[in-house]
Amino acid sequence: MKLTAELALNQVKGNRKRTAGTVIATALSTALLTAVMCFVTSGYRMLENFLGPGLGEYAGTYLLMLFIPAIFLGLLIAFMSVTVIANIYESSATKRLVEFGVLKCIGATRKQIRETVVFESLWISLFAIPIGLLFGTLIGFIGVAVAGRYIDYFNELSKSIVMRPFSFELSFHVSLFTYVFAVIFSMLVVLASTAKPARKSGKITAIECIRGLQVRDIKAAGNRDSLFMEKIFGYEGLLGSTNVARNKAAYRSTIRALALSIMLVLVAGSFKNQAKNAMKWMSSIGNDMLVDYVSIMDEGENDATGKPQSIIVAPISYATAEEITGKLRSFEKNFEVLGVGSDRATYSSFPDENAMNSELLKVPGVIDEYNEIATELITVDKKNYEILCQKAEVPVGSNILINYYAYNDNGKMKELEPFSESISSLQLVDSANNVNELDIAGVLHMDQLPVNAFNSLAPDPIRVIVPKGDMRYFTWYSDPADDSSFTKYARDVMDEYFPIHSEDSYVEQGYSVRISRADQMIKVMNIAIILGEILLTGLIVLLMVMGFASVISTLSSNIRIRQREFAVLKSIGMTGSSIEKMVLSESALCSLKACIHGIIAGIALPYVINLSIRKVFPVRYELPVLSLVLGIVVVFALVILITKIEISNMRGQDIAYDIRKNVT
Repeated sequence: MKLTAELALNQVKGNRKRTAGTVIATALSTALLTAVMCFVTSGYRMLENFLGPGLGEYAGTYLLMLFIPAIFLGLLIAFMSVTVIANIYESSATKRLVEFGVLKCIGATRKQIRETVVFESLWISLFAIPIGLLFGTLIGFIGVAVAGRYIDYFNELSKSIVMRPFSFELSFHVSLFTYVFAVIFSMLVVLASTAKPARKSGKITAIECIRGLQVRDIKAAGNRDSLFMEKIFGYEGLLGSTNVARNKAAYRSTIRALALSIMLVLVAGSFKNQAKNAMKWMSSIGNDMLVDYVSIMDEGENDATGKPQSIIVAPISYATAEEITGKLRSFEKNFEVLGVGSDRATYSSFPDENAMNSELLKVPGVIDEYNEIATELITVDKKNYEILCQKAEVPVGSNILINYYAYNDNGKMKELEPFSESISSLQLVDSANNVNELDIAGVLHMDQLPVNAFNSLAPDPIRVIVPKGDMRYFTWYSDPADDSSFTKYARDVMDEYFPIHSEDSYVEQGYSVRISRADQMIKVMNIAIILGEILLTGLIVLLMVMGFASVISTLSSNIRIRQREFAVLKSIGMTGSSIEKMVLSESALCSLKACIHGIIAGIALPYVINLSIRKVFPVRYELPVLSLVLGIVVVFALVILITKIEISNMRGQDIAYDIRKNVT
C-alpha cells in the first residue's frame, strides 16, 4: 500500500469522531443524489407507461420537466455537500498540522501531503458512498411511495371529475444508470471538497506546522464585537470575542455551516407560506357543484393576417345549454341551477381612452402586440339572464358589460372598473380583422353578480354578457344536498347530449365533461403544490442534518485542539468555569454571526425566487417568523450543547501534560 494512503487510513481509524462526522456527511450527500435519481427514473417510467415508449411527440418537453428540477436539486445538493464536507476536511487538516510538519521534516513533499488529505477522503468514500447508495435508495423508495399515494389520490379525484378513464401510476424504479451517476457525482463532490484543504496543507512550511502558527493566526486586529460580548459575558466574553477575531479561519467553517442551516430553515418556511397562500387564492372560487362542458380548440394562425386564431371544434349551442339547464333543474323540486357559458378565444376589442379607465390601459399585458384587448363573451341561462337584465335596468335581449377586472399586480390582486358608466358600444375584432359593433345597453358591477359563477381566477379585461351564442365553455352551478345522487343524475343528463365513446374524449371527440364540487378540482391543482412542498421539506431536512454533522465535527475539533491553550490559562489562575464561559461566549458569537449571514441569505433567496412566482400567483414574499425563531433557537441550542459536552470531556485533565503534549 502506498505510504500516503496508509497514513490516511491510520487517520481514519484513529480519529473516529471526525471520521464518523465525515462519513455521515458524505453518505447523506450520496443518499440525496441517489434519491433524486430514483425520482427521475421512476418518473420517466411512469410517463413511459402512460405515453408509450419514447414519450411520443412531445418527448423533449417531458424530459425537460423531469431533468430541469433534477439538475436544480443536484446543484443545490452539490453546493451544500461541497461546503459541508470541505469544512470537515479543512478542520481535519488543521488538526493534523503538526503531523504534516513532521512529515515535511523527514522529506515529504507538498504532493505527498496533498495526497494524504485526498486519500483520507477516498478511504472515507469507500465506506460512505455504498452506505449513501443504500440509504438513498430507501429514501427514494419512501419518497416515491408517498408521491405515489398522491398520484393515486389524483387518479381518484379525476374519476370523480372527468367522465372518462384517466390513470397515472407511479411505482419505484431504479436502473444501473441511477447508481453509476450517483457514484460518479458523489466522487466529484468529495474530490472538490478536499481540493482546497489539500492545497492549503501542501503549501504550509514545516516550521509553521510544528509551531502551530496556522492553528491560531494571531494577527492583531480590531474587534468590534468585544464591547458587546464584554457586556454580556464579562471579561470572559472579551477574551472570547478576541479569540474569534484572531482565529477567523478556525471558526469560518462552523459559521458557514450554521448559516447554511438557518438559511434552509427560512427557505423551507418561506416556500411553505407561499404554497399555502397560492392554494388559498385558488380556493377563492367557492365550492359549488359544477357540471362543466369544454370543447377542444384548434389553434393556429390566420392565413391572411398572421394573427393567432382559435377555432372552437365542438361549441355548445345556447339552445342545447338551455335544455340541459332545464333537465338539471328537474333533479328535485325548486332546485336552483345557474348556467354560464363563455367564449374567450374569438374576439378582442380596441382600446378606447375616452371610455376606458387609464389605469386599465397601463396594466402590463392588457394591450397585446396587435393593440387589442382580450374580450370574453358570456351567456347565462334564460331565467338568470332575465334577472341580470332587471338588475342592469335594461330590456331582455340587451348586451350587458361587466364593469369589473381583477388582476395579479406583481403578487397582489388588484381590482378596478375598466369603463366609465357612459360606455355605449364596443368594437369587436376577430383574427381575420373583421370588426363588429356591439351595443352596450347596461353595466353590472361585481357585487350585482352571482360571485362564484363570475369570479374567475384569471378573467379577461373586458367581459360582456350577451343574450345568446355558441360557446366553448358552459358550466352549470348548483348546491345539491346529496352530491352522489346529483352526480349520477347529471351524468345521465350529460350522457344524453355528450356521450363518451372513447377513452380520450377531449382529443378524439373534441370535448370533455366534468362533474364535481369546485374544491375537488382545486385539490387536483393543489396536489402538485403539496407534493412539491413535501419533497422539498424532506430534502431540506436532510441537508440540514448534513450541515449539523459538519458543525458537530468542526466545532468539536476547534475545542479539542485548544487543550494546551486552556491548560496554560489554568496555570496562570483562570478557573474552569471562566474558561467554560469564555468558550461559550465564542460559540454564542459564532452563532450570532451565523444567524446574521443565514437570515440575510434565507430572506434574499426566497424573495428572489418569489419574483418569478408572483408573476403566476398573486403571492408575495412573507417573512416566516415562526421558522426564523425556530432556526435561531436550534442553532444556539446545538452550538451551546456541543460546547458544553466538549468542555465537560476536558475536565479533570492534567494541566502539565496538556501543556507539554503536541496538538494532535
